[in-house]
Amino acid sequence: MIYELEVVYYGPDLYNQSVISSLTGLNFDEADQAVKSVRRKSWSGQAYVKLFQNLGFNTNPRFVKFEPNTPYPCIMRCRNDKKGYWYLFLYHDGVIYDMHGNSFRLDDPFNIVFCNGSYFLKLYGMKVTSMLQVWI
Repeated sequence: MIYELEVVYYGPDLYNQSVISSLTGLNFDEADQAVKSVRRKSWSGQAYVKLFQNLGFNTNPRFVKFEPNTPYPCIMRCRNDKKGYWYLFLYHDGVIYDMHGNSFRLDDPFNIVFCNGSYFLKLYGMKVTSMLQVWI
């Protein structure tokens, strides 16, 4: 099966809806209903796992080590020096997407550093730590 990723951004207060629509192809109303069913202000990794599974999509049971050759679209979890926070990017077919329309290839030396087995997003000052694959 071939997967495509179309990044949509509904606005700053609709971040989770944007992520869900981008990874699943669901429209805004479906994604918004799913977000409201979670009833959380702060989303953990498990909130995403449960949400995608409740929508009928397959995921790993938890975030796993980032694997650049994954055939599935995924949430890429990244961190910077802020303890206790993680940041979400989308990843598919060798391309990293932020929710603001920026994208770049994983092998782009201007944007990515690969060091000691880890990827770093230079412009964002973040290390890629794990991923959550989403598929049908």
